[in-house]
Amino acid sequence: MKRFLKTMALMLVLVLASCTRDEETAPQQLEVTPNNISGIWTLSEVNGESLPDGLYCYIQFVRRDRSYTMYQKFDSMYPRRLTGSYEITKDEYKGYILSGKYDYGVGEWNNSYIVTSLFEDSMLLSVDAENGDVCKYVRCNEIPSDIVTWFESAE
Repeated sequence: MKRFLKTMALMLVLVLASCTRDEETAPQQLEVTPNNISGIWTLSEVNGESLPDGLYCYIQFVRRDRSYTMYQKFDSMYPRRLTGSYEITKDEYKGYILSGKYDYGVGEWNNSYIVTSLFEDSMLLSVDAENGDVCKYVRCNEIPSDIVTWFESAE
């Protein structure tokens, strides 16, 4: 009987130890669809380098009507808000390509982007051109209120 109780106690310890072990699993790459890129993203790196202080890019993709709103401060003294539509196409050789158009007849994006990887919390976009930049975006909950307020007060 003692042997049986010791065996049961040992088995119980092994079962509890195996249940409490934290097994790390690699993040699963997502399929590139409007549903999976829907949400707010911020540019965190370009070619492996963080953005200089004071520069930013936030983009919100809306799945329902495939529209976007971008808040950026890169190429101007003042921030800009850009809106438009986007599309995702699949190229047999390159993979998924993200491209878009600006509202108000401004035209198409200067570049198309190959979606190199898409995870729940990050995505890599490579400019679809020779020696193009690689941009890392991370998902965020909201566009900072001071940025949105700046545009509301400017209108």
